[in-house]
Amino acid sequence: MIVHLKLYGVFRFAAGTDTLSLDLTGEEPTVRVAIDELVSRPNLLELKRLIFGEASDPRSNALILLGGREIGALGGLDTKLKCDDELSLLPIAHGG
Repeated sequence: MIVHLKLYGVFRFAAGTDTLSLDLTGEEPTVRVAIDELVSRPNLLELKRLIFGEASDPRSNALILLGGREIGALGGLDTKLKCDDELSLLPIAHGG
């Protein structure tokens, strides 16, 4: 099953592209599975660092949208994905 990702800001620069497609296996892939698959790629270690930082939850550093809707309004990281869904990852700016 193919899921499309759109990357913005520093995520785009770390990945070297603004779009990626993931071929997810399993019965019911979720947003969590897609993010884990994305950051498991050896050439995307900097992207993994930016998305997760020191946290175990990517939502502390990334706004994640599924079809334009924030995943918190859906099922969070356990939101089920369908073929050709589009996930968007936008960096959250932290400051002090």
